[in-house]
Order: sequence, then structure tokens, then C-alpha cells
Amino acid sequence: MTIDVIALTQEMVRTPSLSGDEGNMAALVERRMRELGFTDVRRDDNGSVLGIVGPEDADLALLFDGHMDVVPVVGEWTTEPFGGEIRDGRMYGRGSTDMKGGIAAALCGVAEAARTGRLTRRVAVSASVMEEVVEGFALASVLDLCSPAAVVICEPSKLQIKSGQKGRMEILLTFEGTPAHAASPECGVNPLHAAAQALIVLQDLDLPTHASLGDALLVPTDIVSTPYPSISMIPTATTIRFDRRTLPGETSQDVLSAIEARLRAAGLDRFTLAVTGDKVRTFTGCCARPFRWLPAWQIADDHALVSSAAQAVQAAGRTPSLGTWRFCTNGSESAGRRGIPTIGLGPGNEEDAHTIDESIALDQLEGARDIYRELVLGVAAGLPRSR
Repeated sequence: MTIDVIALTQEMVRTPSLSGDEGNMAALVERRMRELGFTDVRRDDNGSVLGIVGPEDADLALLFDGHMDVVPVVGEWTTEPFGGEIRDGRMYGRGSTDMKGGIAAALCGVAEAARTGRLTRRVAVSASVMEEVVEGFALASVLDLCSPAAVVICEPSKLQIKSGQKGRMEILLTFEGTPAHAASPECGVNPLHAAAQALIVLQDLDLPTHASLGDALLVPTDIVSTPYPSISMIPTATTIRFDRRTLPGETSQDVLSAIEARLRAAGLDRFTLAVTGDKVRTFTGCCARPFRWLPAWQIADDHALVSSAAQAVQAAGRTPSLGTWRFCTNGSESAGRRGIPTIGLGPGNEEDAHTIDESIALDQLEGARDIYRELVLGVAAGLPRSR
């Protein structure tokens, strides 16, 4: 008997959970996990929820991960953002695609597999916090609680198997100035001039490319001077924030060294480069300054996990296909930092995430539930493995 993934997704969409305020959603996930038969349900210090099924003395074959937090509602919606309205085969609401549908499908699919009584290995689902603020930070503490042999990131993929993604790095480039009255600019050093030159120089920075993940990127996302606003005075400093999309094999030092060399070759000095570590606070009150270096990752197309996922997609009556994500996910922690075999596979279109009138196809929800069930049965219902 299948579990109603549509109703569960709707209930989750109707539970607002902005980053740092996921408490009600966490409580809902805990309740539903217990009702669905998860025997080991716990919450870590950050507020992420972990539920496990399967024999207590077995190894942990799979961890399905989805984040509970959603981005703010902006713009003029034609539907209630947290209403979960269903029409024309789609459910509307913030988080429907990104990514409460993925969490609901994982809970239902794993529970259905467990109810067969065939599991010889354990399987877990984590509903993590704060991913929209910094990827991987919350999953790290979840992985510290368990040791999965493999991870499935349930971000939207149109039910395509994702074998990798670019990484992400947030960089602050700060130019020092010498303050002076704006009426006598020659008495100071204006850091805005150096910042403007840097933006032009770095447009031509030579960046690596990857056969399947594409080109690395360096994108300026904001610029601010100190003090701000600077009224009638030359600023003391100007800082540019960059979003650097990285590729497998790159290190944070590689990235910073290339930028520094290009700037110095252009005659620029009096600057500092740093990877951001902005403070985050979870709904439980825990605080941290996670390093904004989220590594890229890729799994081989012929890896056993990829093959098992393809078989599961086929067993669920669909045609398997393989691709990669353009955006960053919690996979940067599981695969990029820890080397745990990881794939992406989830319901919904990536293009619908963070949009006005965000929505997800009901067929995608049911498809993800069925694929997850078949993947669990294929990986965790065979011969038992020693821990």
C-alpha cells in the first residue's frame, strides 16, 4: 500500500520554515517519522531531524537528505505562498519544489520499503536546517551522528540522476583607502577606484573548465564601502563580494592565489582576500561561522550507486537519465569534503526553485516516492553486511 506523498508535501508546504526558523517543520517531521514507522528518530544540536529504519545491528546503507528551510516570499503571487493549493496536476507554495517535496517523498518511499519487512541494512532520512544560508553546514553534524555508506541528495532534478555539481566559494576582496574630505580628494586614496579596476581586470581571469560540469565562474555579487553611506568623505575601505563556482580538484588556496596574482599583475595593491565566514544561528540557538568553501564533487557514471539508482528509476516505470546540477547542494559536505559516494535525485524542476508561484508536479512527487522505495529495496534488502 502506497503512502500519500501529496498530502504529506501539502502539510509541509503549509508549515512555513524560513532559514533559522524551522522549529515547527522539525516538529512535524519528527511526528510523521514516528507515525510512518521510523524506529530511531532524533534531533541534533542544530535542529536537523534524523530518522532511521532497519535492523538495529546492521550498517547504514543509505542516507536521504533534504533541507527544511525555504527562501523568503517575494513578489506578487497569484496563490497563497504557504497554502499548498493544488490545481491542474501541480501543488503551489514556497518550498514545494525546493525542497519539501523531496523530504516527503523520501519519508514515504523509505517507510514503504521498511514495511515490506525485507530490509537487512539500515536506511536514514535527514531533514536538515539552514541549507539556503550555507550548504553542507547542517549536514555535517548529521553525518557526525551516523556513517552512511552512500548519500542521496533529494534536491529537485526532474527525477534525473545527478552525478555531480560545481562547488561554491564566497570571497571578500577588500581595498584599503585613505580617508579625506570629498572636497579635497587629492588628500586621500579612494579605494573605489581600485575596486572598479579590479572588477574589469578579473573579468578576464583565466578559469578552468570541466568536461561534464562546465566552466568555473567568478561573479561579483555586491560591493560596499566603509563607512556606508560615506557622506562627504573618501571611504576607508571598499569590499567586493564574489561568488566563485569551483570544479573538482580546485582548492581554496588555488582560487585565492589566481585572483591575487591577476590583481598584482595589473599593478593593484593594498588589498586583502578572504573566504567569508559569516555567523549563522540555528533555531535551536546554536551559533557558528562556517567557512564558505563548498567543494565540487562528481561520482563516476559506472559507480554502483549510480547503477542502483538507474535500476530503481526503471523499476518505478520510468526511463533513467544522467546529468549534473548547476547549483550547490549539501553534497558538497557528503561527497566534496568526506568522500562519501553521493548522487542527486529528487522531484521537481530546478528552474521552479525560488520563483514566484513556485510549484511542483504531483506526478513528480509520486515518482520520487516510488524510485526511493525501489532504491532502498535494491540496496538495503539484499544480503546483510557486517558493520
